[in-house]
Amino acid sequence: MASLRYLPLGQIHVSFGDVYLMPGVANHRLTLPVQVTSTWLDNPQSNTQALLTGTFWAEQPTFRWLAGLEPQVVTLRSYAAGEELVVSLTDDQLVSLERARGRDDVVLRLKLQATLLAPPDGVHPVAHEELPVRILRTRWQELLDLAGTEVGVLVRVPSPLTDSALSPPPAASDDDVASLAQAAARLRQARDELRDQQWEHCVATCRKVLENIARLVTLPSAKSVADTPAAQRTQDQRWAAIYWDVKGMTHAAHHDGGTTEGFSWSRADAEAIMAATAGLLRRYTQR
Repeated sequence: MASLRYLPLGQIHVSFGDVYLMPGVANHRLTLPVQVTSTWLDNPQSNTQALLTGTFWAEQPTFRWLAGLEPQVVTLRSYAAGEELVVSLTDDQLVSLERARGRDDVVLRLKLQATLLAPPDGVHPVAHEELPVRILRTRWQELLDLAGTEVGVLVRVPSPLTDSALSPPPAASDDDVASLAQAAARLRQARDELRDQQWEHCVATCRKVLENIARLVTLPSAKSVADTPAAQRTQDQRWAAIYWDVKGMTHAAHHDGGTTEGFSWSRADAEAIMAATAGLLRRYTQR
């Protein structure tokens, strides 16, 4: 429960119920049912209005801003009146919360503000309260089940806005410069091409990302991998085998001029290549 004080007027009590989730298209509404009571209103017929605003912060794994509460005008009465507090969360935010909680409950922190729209003379109209909002692990899993197929599996690759601190070998040209920022930008380009249903272009752009990986880190050569029996390969060689296989697959979309003979790229193909490329980029550049 939150108690917002307005001296010498009284308090607004806000008690919280169980959260629920309304699935949307890449964006979802997390709703907190609340019961709101005003202590200074003395009969059931009297009422006044207040504006509720606030921000949600995620406490796991570190304290970080999550989203803003949708502003809500509520009618205050002498008895508990039902209202809803709503925050919008994207697919990425849901997946990030799920990853951060590990095996624990989801713990959020709500910084709530209530502003009286018609305050009595001498009363400061704004009050604040900060409180934890805990979503039990079992309830959280139920909420994710509600989202169902509306939420895809996210492969998160840190996307720097500047070049990495790695010391890459000299590049053959400005177009081929070894840059983690450039690789991440091309991965975003591939994602945009996927959304635009340009399957072949998406795969071709993924090839450029893979080429950049080889400039950023030293990989076992394709020949050394092929010459070593699979059961005898080191861990680095096995990762390199995945890299060379994925890169070899993207060769078919490397050249302009239409679909490569014998290849017909689909959404599923492009999604698989992009997921594999994103995973390899993260694995080879995040130590």
